[in-house]
Amino acid sequence: MNKKRFGVLAGVGAVLGSGGLLAATMLPSSADTSKTEQPTAQTQATAISYGYRYFQCSQPKECHATAVLPKTWKHVYQGGTKTAFNDPTANRMIRFNTWLGDKPPSTEAAARKKVADLKGVSGLKIQNVYTARMQSTNSQGRLTMTTVVYTYKSGKTTRWVATRYLGQHGENKAQTEITVGGVPADYKLLGTALLKATQSFALAG
Repeated sequence: MNKKRFGVLAGVGAVLGSGGLLAATMLPSSADTSKTEQPTAQTQATAISYGYRYFQCSQPKECHATAVLPKTWKHVYQGGTKTAFNDPTANRMIRFNTWLGDKPPSTEAAARKKVADLKGVSGLKIQNVYTARMQSTNSQGRLTMTTVVYTYKSGKTTRWVATRYLGQHGENKAQTEITVGGVPADYKLLGTALLKATQSFALAG
């Protein structure tokens, strides 16, 4: 699918306040994601400009994936179906793996495997594992997502990470993995990036 077609698919947008952000990153699936709150001074200070970005491009105008992402974060193709966008001003990022196999597990099973695979990681603390549902803002129907939120030690630095397994069109299969990472103080900023990417992500079909 080319950029022009994606532009048509991306016609609907959504902006959630910190209430929606927290529900999407830290709270269990019973959380009310419809509430909004005014941004705090901290979130205003770390404001980022967002827009649709295109990636997994076989040709300049033939891109297979799109999502609302920070405009200034650097695109880094990691091979195969993996792509990252790195903040050039800080050690934080968002990463996509857009194909998890011909027969992907449920989002819950993928999250359980992730937790098992993390065992032995230095300083690991699992903060939360939860499943939630919401509506796509980019014609992808009802979304099911299971998210693993954790911290770990990288040298003397503590890293905060949220890995999300996403199913679209009413499916609960882990069709896509989206991960954000940074320092713990970045959790609201990263949570916003993850939420916007989740709601807007689409693949050419």
